Amino acid sequence: MSQNFEHSMIDISDDTVIYASSAELIAIIREQTTWVRWWPDLTLQVYGDRGEKGLRWTVSGALVGSSEIWLEPIHLASAGEAATIVHYYLRANPTRNGSEIYSRNVTNSAREQREIHKLRERHVIAWKRTVWALKDSLENPNV
Repeated sequence: MSQNFEHSMIDISDDTVIYASSAELIAIIREQTTWVRWWPDLTLQVYGDRGEKGLRWTVSGALVGSSEIWLEPIHLASAGEAATIVHYYLRANPTRNGSEIYSRNVTNSAREQREIHKLRERHVIAWKRTVWALKDSLENPNV
């Protein structure tokens, strides 16, 4: 997977506050079954385990590149409330047809740029649904 990702076609960055401790979050994020559920078209392999601060992955499958979830505990004035900023990053390119590890060459044609835009949008929306569901399950467990 020696590819140049300086100019990733899919470059997503998101920050979401979840009222839960980073320990609670990393326990969920560390489970490989979680990754399969969250990113069914991607294969992730951990290349950086930052303990309670998060994980870094190489990504293959429908996209090839890297991803990271960085957990940043925040201290609130109200006593007893744990909160964490979940920073999510995905920097990747779509793969060639028939390959899970080689990125596709994309021209600047209007059609291909629309395809990339739709792909990026699909991943952003999927992530927001995922992180909001996680947030709901941890902040409102009885709902």
